[in-house]
Amino acid sequence: MNLSNLQCYTGYQQSAYRFYLWLLISALAFIVASPVFAAGGLQPFPLAEKEMEKSQQLDQHLFATGRIQNKGGESFPESWLSLSSGRLNQTLYRIRSTRDTDEILEHYQVELQRSGSEILFQCSSRECGSSNDWANRVFKVSTLYGEDREQHYVAARRELNGQADYVSVYITERGTGRIYVYVTHYQVEAAPVTTKGVKRSLYEDLIETGWVRLPVSADGSFEDSVFGQLQQLAVQLERSDKRFWLVAHHYGKQSDEILQQRSEQAVARLQRSFEQLGLSADKLELKGLGALAPTKDSVAYGGRIELIVKK
Repeated sequence: MNLSNLQCYTGYQQSAYRFYLWLLISALAFIVASPVFAAGGLQPFPLAEKEMEKSQQLDQHLFATGRIQNKGGESFPESWLSLSSGRLNQTLYRIRSTRDTDEILEHYQVELQRSGSEILFQCSSRECGSSNDWANRVFKVSTLYGEDREQHYVAARRELNGQADYVSVYITERGTGRIYVYVTHYQVEAAPVTTKGVKRSLYEDLIETGWVRLPVSADGSFEDSVFGQLQQLAVQLERSDKRFWLVAHHYGKQSDEILQQRSEQAVARLQRSFEQLGLSADKLELKGLGALAPTKDSVAYGGRIELIVKK
């Protein structure tokens, strides 16, 4: 190899080295610049078009974990988490399709499950409260103000490499038919957080509104995690001078007769549990309504059971 060829070959090596070094630096810069999305990003719904995206460092962040309630003329989530300093990433999507909001919700539920997230709270339709308050008080994004009956909210948490990623997904359909999805990620060092807001007991909700949806399955069973809540409720019901309806709804592909029967079995099963917790049988009057009075989220879960103050 003569000197000229050697110089060309050496120059080629140096150029290739600089090129690969540039690729490595670019890749590292991308990873460092996007820690939150790499840690907890959700795949957007198909045909989602990004309309807004921003990121900011905050000293504190209030993360909603309850429905909107109105008390004393003020509307706010009934409970939230007060998170320490971290980075908030916000993305607003417009869904350019005719798909309904339930299908979009299912997509994000699957995404959260896939990422190993723990669901902290979720609601649908009017059970979430006012869409106006979610849009303008909680998120401060007026574009999200839509129909109360066409909204969903999911709050979730995921731990990864010593950090906690708090994710919220709000889905809404405006009166014009436009559908929007608003996704937030807030990443902090994994540490205990403080629950704030008005976290009322089941009995307080029952007395204030006249009814309360119980945290039990459609068949009348319940998890150990809510045993304390139901035990406290049983004590308060027993002390009350009122009587109450225990009403079950059951949904599925079976006949109306079978669904009616299953709702009656569910409410009877739950009553037996309440009796074991010390509640007198005559405090409750049972009603199985089968597939009547459906709501979108209760249909998805196969039913619901409510406690109603008897007039």
